[in-house]
This record gives sequence, C-alpha cells and structure tokens, in this order.
Amino acid sequence: MNTLYGALVVVAGSVANLAIAAMFVLRVREPHRARPFGFFGTAMALPLLAGSIVAAATGMEGWDIALPLVFVAFAVVEILVDVVVGFDVRATRWLWPYLMSFYIAQWAVIGAAFRASDVGGTIVLVTYFVCLAATAYSYRRVGHGARQETRERHHSPV
Repeated sequence: MNTLYGALVVVAGSVANLAIAAMFVLRVREPHRARPFGFFGTAMALPLLAGSIVAAATGMEGWDIALPLVFVAFAVVEILVDVVVGFDVRATRWLWPYLMSFYIAQWAVIGAAFRASDVGGTIVLVTYFVCLAATAYSYRRVGHGARQETRERHHSPV
C-alpha cells in the first residue's frame, strides 16, 4: 500500500471527524463559532481527493480510488447546498437523505483507511465514534442546531 495514500486518507479522515465533532459541541456551547469547524471538516475532501489521485497514479485498486471520492462528492454537494445556494437542508424533509449521504461518506473514508492499514483504519474509526458522540450530545441539547446557529449568525458580530 502506498504510504502517501495512507497518510492522506488517515489524517484527512481523522481531522474531518474531529473538526465536525468540534462543530457539534460548539453548536451547544458557542453556536456562532460552530460553522467554521464544519467547513474545515468538509475541506478535508481536498486531501482525500489527493489520495484518490495518488491511488490512480500509482496503479492502486479501484476501491482505493473510489472510496475517498465518496467523501469528495458529499463535500461538493455540501458546499453547493450550504454555501452557493444557501439552502438550509437541515430544516426540510431532505434532512434524512442528507444525513445518510454524510454517514455513507464517513463510512467510505473508514473503509479507505482500513484498506491503507489496520492501525490507520482504527484511528479513523475511533475519531468517527468521537464524532458520533458529539452528534448525539448536540442533538440532545439543541436538536440539529441549524435554526439556533442561523439565529446566532445573524445576531453575532463574528
């Protein structure tokens, strides 16, 4: 297995999970600061895209190319919906398809990390569970948090 590929997938997957976990915790504690952490987690699609390019350039298997691209596809949709269009998917009936695509993207990165190495896969899996715990914490406290976050964004100097 290519070590550059493994490093890109493991680091980007772990950082994405931890940044998104921080976003969920901040939705409860300081909602006006949460959004940048979500964007930072989404930006981890760039090193994952680089991992897919490395996999393709070095003749790795199709799964090694495709799995990181699932997260990249989710990130593109996330940016288009959340930033370009400004559509609050979390307050619509599209919430469940959105959440499913998010979790499928995370699972794909976990799969890519395990294909790279057992240790790397375990690291990404542990950070995934941290993200799940933060998600549950946020949901119990503020629901999905989007309305409160939007309210804070419009009334905050940040």
